[in-house]
Amino acid sequence: MPVTHDMHLHVEQMKSFYRNFSSGTIYPRWEEDTNRHFGSPTTSYYPPGIYYLTSLLFLFLGDWWSTLLGTYLILVLASAAAIYLYARERMSRLAASVAMGAYIFLPYHILDQYQRGAMAELLGFVWAPLILLFGERLFRNGRASAEPESRDVGQGSGIRSSRLVNVAGVAVVYGAFLWSHPPTAYQFTLCFGLCVLILAIRRRDLKGLVSVGVAMAIGVALSGAYLVSAAVEENLIGHEYVSENWPYHTTYVFVHNLPFRAPHMNFFALIDATWIASTVGIVVLGAAVLGFNRRRRLISRELKERVLLWLVMGCFVAFMMTKASYYVGGRYIPKIDIGVFTWRMLSISTLVVALLIGASVQAASTAWTDRRKLPLASLAGAVLVVLGGGIALSMISVVRPMFSAPVMETSVEHVNLALIPRTAYGDPFSLPHLAEASLALGNGTVEVERWDPENRALRVSLPEDDRLSIRTFDFPGWTATVDDKDAEIVTGAKRGEITLLLPAGVHEVRLDYRNTPARRAGSILSALAAVLVVILLTSATLARRFRMRDV
Repeated sequence: MPVTHDMHLHVEQMKSFYRNFSSGTIYPRWEEDTNRHFGSPTTSYYPPGIYYLTSLLFLFLGDWWSTLLGTYLILVLASAAAIYLYARERMSRLAASVAMGAYIFLPYHILDQYQRGAMAELLGFVWAPLILLFGERLFRNGRASAEPESRDVGQGSGIRSSRLVNVAGVAVVYGAFLWSHPPTAYQFTLCFGLCVLILAIRRRDLKGLVSVGVAMAIGVALSGAYLVSAAVEENLIGHEYVSENWPYHTTYVFVHNLPFRAPHMNFFALIDATWIASTVGIVVLGAAVLGFNRRRRLISRELKERVLLWLVMGCFVAFMMTKASYYVGGRYIPKIDIGVFTWRMLSISTLVVALLIGASVQAASTAWTDRRKLPLASLAGAVLVVLGGGIALSMISVVRPMFSAPVMETSVEHVNLALIPRTAYGDPFSLPHLAEASLALGNGTVEVERWDPENRALRVSLPEDDRLSIRTFDFPGWTATVDDKDAEIVTGAKRGEITLLLPAGVHEVRLDYRNTPARRAGSILSALAAVLVVILLTSATLARRFRMRDV
């Protein structure tokens, strides 16, 4: 595994998450190993979805490097399966397979994996096609095509499936997207919302629009255990670190006005080249499919409608990645800056280009059957240029440089500057390396009986009153008991650690990281949403059985 931008962060966080998870915590929120072991409330602010997957793999593999590579393999296979399922709604097996291959090998997908090492963002490649799959099924079918499709073309069987199932599908997948990577989930929401609105107007289907809205609301509720605490408790950490170091409106393509720009000029040039390649691909493929479809139908009416929607998505994100979009996004789209960086929208462009490639192959197949040489040659040429050019860019500019990149090794220490509690010392690199617990006067003894990430037990013997310092940042949720009685935590003046004032004697001290009102409310919201999803699926199953009984 070569060194990438984010992989050291992910490796250390997935280790800490597993350690906490294996101690019996269902939703591990405290990362004990970071910031010189003073800890951090990492997964209250960084989505934990990817770390549940890595923890499950580690249970079976028992080795972190195998877990890392296995996770990448699963992400690739799952994203391939997701786009294939969606493409097969209106494409042949051949067209859907080509779209699947394009989705995997186009530059930004490969770049995310081999240069950025963005595991959580890669998980978003799985959810985006599935949201389109279930979301489109919630709209009633449009007018039937005048010409029958090939037997190999998917007939949109999902349109006939239960509305309740598809509402549950959108809810679960959208919730999973939010649990995985909120920045790209938000960016995709903007595109998906625009397409859903257009689809509702074209088909005059208000019920479909409302169904999608309800499903997405349930999805937000499903992610409540993460989202509520992240939003309500945002000011408990120095969240300005991200906005100050990576301001959203300086990350447009061809701008990249960032403090660390100089050492990464090749990377930013690759981002710009990827944007050019995807934008040109969208325009060329869209024009080819729609242009040759005007005189004689090469694709079904339903697929043509989807091509138009994909073009809207592709053109929208291409525009939103440029500086010109500031007058739209910067003024009228709330919280758009949470999507740092703007070029993360290239994941949506990759999806659009892959689907347009599939649609072009579908049209070319019809032209081949009808022996129409000009459309066949033009469409095949467009696919070869866009797909071949994209794969060449991936291999030459993304994969080849990584062969000479240093091999990744375990970090000496893990520091996360973006998730430092406001009450803590601001520079973790200046923190001393301390024992787990110590006494100010040093006259007594401290015995650590248990030291789990979110539960600690200590036995303290003091000949006189003293102050006990525990190597853990004080943060809302930490509670202390001394001899089974609630004790007041005092935040250390210099480092922001947990300290307790203890009288002389022998004491049993316990520390537990518990839910705050915001975290508890989010957990309840997620539980209620999960119950609602179960009710929807159960209702759909019962309704289907009753219909079959009537038949």
